[in-house]
Amino acid sequence: MKRLYVSLGLVALLAALCAAHTFHLLRFTTQLTGLLTQAQIQAEQEDWDQASRLTQQAKERWVNHEGYLHITLRHTDIDAILISFNEALAFLEAGEHQSAEYAAVNARLITQLELIFEAELPTLTNLL
Repeated sequence: MKRLYVSLGLVALLAALCAAHTFHLLRFTTQLTGLLTQAQIQAEQEDWDQASRLTQQAKERWVNHEGYLHITLRHTDIDAILISFNEALAFLEAGEHQSAEYAAVNARLITQLELIFEAELPTLTNLL
């Protein structure tokens, strides 16, 4: 009977850790998408310096969490998002500021962040 209780306790612990990870990832990706949305607004208003600062701030937060992210997520997803951050920053730091191209890169980056969270949800689609 002890084995059953230990097994149930371990399953409950794993479920709690998965839930905590999902909530942390939601909060983290929401912060990043918020910064990137603000950066997009600044780019539309032709404030390229502020857009660059906000995008760089989002990238730094991403890089600071890479240890945790590499443990909990797929490496290809993490690398793709880092590449998108670098691409967005390259558009911002280039001498030619083209808001449409930056908007496309930024929208892809936001979508990647949203999809990385959705992939962690315990839905039937993700389980199959």
